[in-house]
Amino acid sequence: GTDNELAGEVRVATTDSLACDFVLPALAQLQQSHPQIRVILASGSELVNLSQRETDIAIRNLRPDNPDLVLRKLASWSLGLFASDSYVQRRGEPCEGDGFSGHELVVYEPYWRGNPSPTLVDEPIAQARVALAVGSNLMLRRAIASGLGIGEIPIELGERDGLRRLWPTRARRKPYEVWLVTHQDLRHTARVRVVIEALVRAFARPSAG
Repeated sequence: GTDNELAGEVRVATTDSLACDFVLPALAQLQQSHPQIRVILASGSELVNLSQRETDIAIRNLRPDNPDLVLRKLASWSLGLFASDSYVQRRGEPCEGDGFSGHELVVYEPYWRGNPSPTLVDEPIAQARVALAVGSNLMLRRAIASGLGIGEIPIELGERDGLRRLWPTRARRKPYEVWLVTHQDLRHTARVRVVIEALVRAFARPSAG
């Protein structure tokens, strides 16, 4: 009977960046219409295991291949090159084709450490100085906004932050995808279903790409 009740606890796991821009606004609207649903939100870069019921809903940028999971693509964003106005005023814009020579970069640390030939918007970064490596997309966005260096982030999020897009005709070939994932046993549970619907609406708004 509790499966049909619009009340109770729903666990959601996502990244800090997506939580701030999409999940929290969605939950604020959900609370107004369904105040008896309590969401337990876990945010961070660590992946949770839905098969072991560590969460009810996950929003992540990696598509899982477990057949027991139900997937829904929420967004597919191109990745662009961004800097703050203060950085460009101080250092100028990089020239395409010179490996970011003479420039500082902020990078996503797991990608940078794990790639022998890292690139930004498919441009090698061999001639640049990595000023900062971070472990989350939110920290990457904040570092770019602080003027610490040039970085690659989803164009949707860079525009939300009011950052300056560099090389606007270039983007990374592989897009940044956002997936909503839940266990197939939970998708018909009423409280989980309405949380999913609220999250889908948040990403479907025009500003969400």
